[in-house]
Amino acid sequence: MKLTSIFHKGPPPTLQILFQGEQIAELTKISGGGKTRYCFKYLPAFERLKLAPLPGLPLSLAPLESGELWPFFAERIPDARRPEIQAWMKLKGLTPRDDIRLLAELGSHSVTDPFEILIAA
Repeated sequence: MKLTSIFHKGPPPTLQILFQGEQIAELTKISGGGKTRYCFKYLPAFERLKLAPLPGLPLSLAPLESGELWPFFAERIPDARRPEIQAWMKLKGLTPRDDIRLLAELGSHSVTDPFEILIAA
C-alpha cells in the first residue's frame, strides 16, 4: 500500500514509534480532498520484541486506517486550550490541526508508557 496522495507535495507526515531506541511502528497522516486519514502500522521489530499491542491498536499485519487520531496518540497531546500551550503554538505558527507536529514536539514522551515518538526526517 502506497501512502502518498496526489494532493500532497512531498511525502505525508510520518511519526516513528520507538521502544528502547528501536523503531517498532509508524503513524502517517494523509490529507487531501478535504479528508484526513491516519495510517498506523506495526513493524517487524514489534513482533520480534514480543511487545503487547498498543492500547486501542490491535495487532495486525496490515496497516490500520482511521479518520481520527487514535486515543493512544491523541491523549499525548497537551490541551490546546491551556494558555501556555496556546502561546507556544502561536510562537511556532501551529494550530490544533497540526496534530502530528504537536504530538512529535509535545507528546514524544509519556510517563505512562515506555514509547518515544519522533517525526521522520
